[in-house]
Amino acid sequence: MNKLLPKLELLSSRVQTTFRKVFSRFPLIRIKEELFASQNHLFLVVIGLLTSMVILSLLQEVSLAKHSPLLPSSTTYNLQPLEKKNVVAKEVFGFAPYWTFEKLDNTDFDTLTTLAYFGVPVNSNGNLDRSDYGYQVFKSKQATRLFQKAHSNGTRVVLTLTQMNNGPILAILDDPQAQERLIEQAVAEVQGRGIDGINVDFEYDGNPGSVYRSRFTGLVADLTKEMHRQNPNSKVTVSVYAASARDPKLYDVGELAKVSDGVFMMAYDFAVAGSDTAMPTSPLYGHKEGQYWYDVSTAVDDFLKVMPAEKLILGVPWYGYNYVVNQPGIKANTLPFWYGQPVTQTYEVAQKNINGDLPG
Repeated sequence: MNKLLPKLELLSSRVQTTFRKVFSRFPLIRIKEELFASQNHLFLVVIGLLTSMVILSLLQEVSLAKHSPLLPSSTTYNLQPLEKKNVVAKEVFGFAPYWTFEKLDNTDFDTLTTLAYFGVPVNSNGNLDRSDYGYQVFKSKQATRLFQKAHSNGTRVVLTLTQMNNGPILAILDDPQAQERLIEQAVAEVQGRGIDGINVDFEYDGNPGSVYRSRFTGLVADLTKEMHRQNPNSKVTVSVYAASARDPKLYDVGELAKVSDGVFMMAYDFAVAGSDTAMPTSPLYGHKEGQYWYDVSTAVDDFLKVMPAEKLILGVPWYGYNYVVNQPGIKANTLPFWYGQPVTQTYEVAQKNINGDLPG
């Protein structure tokens, strides 16, 4: 039994990680299209579905590990230098989550200017989490092939550093040594991999106050400075919430724009699965008319009051939420969970639901 416990603890950790991925604000793993059940059986249906999703995700990771072995630590990656791309008027910045690597063969690198590998978590002590599967895929031959293909097409590759929990974020910002450790390790990984920069995606839930906001800006400034020192052509960007210009929380948008190469506005999740009313996850308009609490066009206007347009990257979602409502219409009230769960759907799936003649 004692020998079994470590394996069970590892499995528990992996299951928790999988749940976080499925229900995170970056929902590229699509939840089952429909989940409608009676009140009596809803709990069993939900548990059964989630269990299946966890098992499938773990099997996918085993498959990735089998077909994408890690490179030895002494291996020189020898990525082809970044080819010069024809002049592109705008930055086109796309995230490549490690769990979607097997679906990225048809990536259009002709229009993509930056490929952001997503991602490698940062622990509360500033160390990169090398036990995380995101790090292992980052070091794999499969990632090397993708990065090489990007470079050969003139597409920049950057590493996304992630932390989605409040405690570790505050711990890092409280500890100057943890910040130094983060910067040293992150820049070393980028340089060792032969890629082109870093995206910082620290998503704090709530308002930590002005002191932590200032410390976060300082961390991004120091990271950018060191990255530029080691590679003057590198780029460092930072992801922020869409409402940050009005409600800063962790992000001082104006100052972050000054100390980094770009600010990535996460212009999505204006509504979430648990919203009381049905609305778009990324409404372009509607705020001024009183339809929605906020919208993308207003957010862009607010950002441009405090930062230059050439540093703003607009993040758009390719998904939305399918709600269970009393009646159709803008801001329709959603029904309690026992009538059915809202589900995350990609644009492609939503179109098929609307138009039954579409294939698939």
